[in-house]
Amino acid sequence: MAEPDYYTYLPDNSLCEAWGCTALSTGYTHIPPGSAYPPVRHPDDHHFLWEKGRTLQAYQFAYISQGRGRLQAAPNPEIIHPVEAGDVILMFPGVWHRFAPDPDTGWVESWIECRGAAFDRVLDMGLVQIEAPVWRADQRASAVFQTVHQLAREDAILHQPTLSALGLQLLAQLCQSRDLAEQGRVRMVERARRALMEKSGDGQSLDSIARELGISYPTLRRLFRQHAGMSLKQYRTEVRIRRACELLRNSDKSVKAIAGYLGYSSAFHFSAQFRQSTGLAPSEWRRQNRVEGLGRSGK
Repeated sequence: MAEPDYYTYLPDNSLCEAWGCTALSTGYTHIPPGSAYPPVRHPDDHHFLWEKGRTLQAYQFAYISQGRGRLQAAPNPEIIHPVEAGDVILMFPGVWHRFAPDPDTGWVESWIECRGAAFDRVLDMGLVQIEAPVWRADQRASAVFQTVHQLAREDAILHQPTLSALGLQLLAQLCQSRDLAEQGRVRMVERARRALMEKSGDGQSLDSIARELGISYPTLRRLFRQHAGMSLKQYRTEVRIRRACELLRNSDKSVKAIAGYLGYSSAFHFSAQFRQSTGLAPSEWRRQNRVEGLGRSGK
């Protein structure tokens, strides 16, 4: 049996404000396929027409437990974000948006609206981004909303502090999921760094390194530039030049032999890249650094 629709709006609360989150509204709505959306039963500041969209004055989590739909939001309103069952939409204060279920499926939405310093802080820290308003949630989010509904139906005013704490719990889940995803991307970049260091002399293509890591080359290239601040090719060159300096200083290998060892197609190509990076030809760099090293050792 489907849960009954409800909504409730709550006043400011100094106790909730003290811990950085005040729950201001919560509700549950079942939108059957082909129904008008949104239902005309909310205050003017929450109701909207698709043509105009709306702007809220607080943060709002909207959990879609059934159905599918779409979302558009500033600062990139031309982007249509698909929304599937299991997604949570996070709407930000002062940010225009509009969303609606697919007429063929309808959807079931639950929401909790919050305001407070905790939300402002994580936004300032970049743990949530206005440009990424859809969050793929898990069973924990569903459990939070079930508790929200139970408490709000019993006595929303009485349970407002607990509802506010549940809003913080959703925020924590969102930040954790985003952080885990970010950690996964960072680990991928570090694996690429290690591969480039280990394979600096075998001439293996960057595309094949990406395949070994189980990721497409364009994706690896984008992630690497984003997290390392340089391109894959630039980093490989940097690794090769560092290795070249070690070999020039600590071995008697010829410039040609070092070029081949590091995977360069020719000594000319190696010398040109080395000069571009250090300002010196390999032989000149070797002479200057070996002389300085002997001088420091006192021999």
